Amino acid sequence: MPSYIKSVYEYTKLRRNFGRQPLFQDVSAQMIDSINPNIAYQKDYILRNPVNREVQATLPQSQNEINTKTLVIREQGINHTEGGWPREVHLYNEEHLIRHRRRVMHEDNYIHAIKKLAPMMEHYVDQNNAINIYETYFDDMQSQVAVEKYNVRVANVFRDSYKRPISCLSWTNEKIPKLAVSYSDKTCTLNSEIYRNNDCYLWDICKQTEPFSKLQPDGPCWQLACSPIHPELLIGGLANGVVNVFDIRESANAISRSTIYNSHRGPITALLFTHSRTNTEFFTGSPDGQCLWWDFRNLSKPLDHLPMSVKIPVGQEPNLSNAEGVSSLEFDHALPTKFLCGTESGLVINVNRMGRSHSEILTSYWNTHSGPVRAVHRSPCTIRMFLTCGDWTVRVWSEEVRTAPIIVTKPYNNQVTDASWTPLRFSSYMAICEGGNFYYWDFLRKYREPVATLKVSKYQLTRLTCHSEGKSVAIGDINGSVFLVQLSENMVIPGNHDKQLMSQTYERETRREHILDARLKEIRLKIRAEEETPTTMTMPDESSNEENLIQITEQQYFKIVKDELHQLVTKTTPSNESISQF
Repeated sequence: MPSYIKSVYEYTKLRRNFGRQPLFQDVSAQMIDSINPNIAYQKDYILRNPVNREVQATLPQSQNEINTKTLVIREQGINHTEGGWPREVHLYNEEHLIRHRRRVMHEDNYIHAIKKLAPMMEHYVDQNNAINIYETYFDDMQSQVAVEKYNVRVANVFRDSYKRPISCLSWTNEKIPKLAVSYSDKTCTLNSEIYRNNDCYLWDICKQTEPFSKLQPDGPCWQLACSPIHPELLIGGLANGVVNVFDIRESANAISRSTIYNSHRGPITALLFTHSRTNTEFFTGSPDGQCLWWDFRNLSKPLDHLPMSVKIPVGQEPNLSNAEGVSSLEFDHALPTKFLCGTESGLVINVNRMGRSHSEILTSYWNTHSGPVRAVHRSPCTIRMFLTCGDWTVRVWSEEVRTAPIIVTKPYNNQVTDASWTPLRFSSYMAICEGGNFYYWDFLRKYREPVATLKVSKYQLTRLTCHSEGKSVAIGDINGSVFLVQLSENMVIPGNHDKQLMSQTYERETRREHILDARLKEIRLKIRAEEETPTTMTMPDESSNEENLIQITEQQYFKIVKDELHQLVTKTTPSNESISQF
């Protein structure tokens, strides 16, 4: 193909003619050049028929004019005050107001004004009476599913490579909290092979691959508590009764420890910080039957000791031989001189350290469970109500009633290992059991069954602790796994009237127990009076009636057992909550 030659038309003009007015003329079009197509290239293309093309060289534009009404907006403040009173009447003096009302009511204009308003009020009253307020207008509508849904999910799992059972869980008091975990098998002896590694871990809740820090106690650690002021300081209670103090800023080993001669004679089963100005005092409990008070600045000897002797034989002094073994402790900062002590024999002892004699210190006790008290926890709603767990039940007690619990939940299928009130929601508590299930109860929503249930692990769950904000719950099992469970917002934030309603429930149940106690006392007095009065009449032979009664009782018992087994088989996962597992 030859090179393309561009056609050029030259237009010349003298420089002196620049700047003059141009004179344009309408001239017809002229053909300057014509280039014919190459036929060889034309044969390489095939014509397509039909061909539809839409070409828009410019952007579409439109114009629309609308005339709207002008809206004028301005800000104006209003001062709400009580008006209509004369100047000489003081608004904040009730006597002046009453005197002025009495004077106005005796005037003649007041009577005429009331007569003028009476027909209007009668009209509204008749209009209101014409409406049937008891009529069911929406009776034909289908029932809707409850809007409030409970969501429980496992957000993270922290696993121990040695698969040691978890003995204690504790949250650090800082903006981004960490989780302190101690591992120990309480059923093994100290010389067992499982105690070759006694390390305790401090986990970062956002990192599950490896622990944030390690603690190396002198022996198996049963209890672990974090300082309420300094999150770097931790205290561990060991299986040999010794107390260790750790500072993660210095080293993994204990920076201070008590001597075995001045410590407990058994493993430490409970360890809590107590009220003090320096926040350095704590107390411990052990199956040896005593509570010891310590100051971690000087662990050479305890500050005080108290034997838990409530059932003392006549003529004996309180000592470790007649003391009850401590299994759990509860301390509330609202009562700095009092605490609750759960024992291995199923008792909960109310202790007041300000008492002068031993009987004034151990003021009262409750027979709570048939086995050891696994946990005892005061309610955040009222300090007079507390919760205990043991054997197969969770019970709520009142300090005003010592004979029976005010609230009893139905027995679980497995033994309950730990329970705790929620820190912010006054009507709720959480419980775990040996079957690996997590239960969330709310007395204001459902009184006889939990509102949410989650299968956390296939192994036995051992410990449960909730963060102070209430949204995160740490649960440990015997396989060395710590599950971080997240609760939905409606399970954390309390309602506006939850505290008032729960206080009313507490007072109602306490009053009911008082009425039942009074009735039982009357029945016992009546039976005792009948036994003391001599009876001359001979009682008829009831041997045949006794056999019939036994047979009827057996039939009723087997029927109840059959119904319970049928409910267990047909029972499915509750549908009123959304459950998901990590």
